Amino acid sequence: MTAAHPRWPLPVFRATVTVAAALVFAQAALAGGFLAGHFEALAMHSRNGGLVGVVFLVQVVASVLLWRKGSGPAWPVRTAVIQLLIAVALIPLGEQRVLAVHIPLAVALSIGTALQVNWAWRWQR
Repeated sequence: MTAAHPRWPLPVFRATVTVAAALVFAQAALAGGFLAGHFEALAMHSRNGGLVGVVFLVQVVASVLLWRKGSGPAWPVRTAVIQLLIAVALIPLGEQRVLAVHIPLAVALSIGTALQVNWAWRWQR
């Protein structure tokens, strides 16, 4: 007889990906604010970028818990690791103003994050 899988990893994962999506959206809004001439938005964009990295690290943990404890699939773990790596890479690229790489990677991260949060809220065990 197998033990029932706990339900708590799924809401934890959903909360984490939702926070990540909100922070990634805020990154785009802050970048837009800077481009519109609100120069203080760049400092906020930088601080929020660090927070995005921390939340993606938490998302890695939450996706492992979903997979190992909550009977979820393994692919969200790989996706969360890729998102974390991209978020970490975006920080020095932004600081060095390598915008030809920073912006496309940020757009890719935004799309991936939107897809991840969409899956998280649709998936049923």
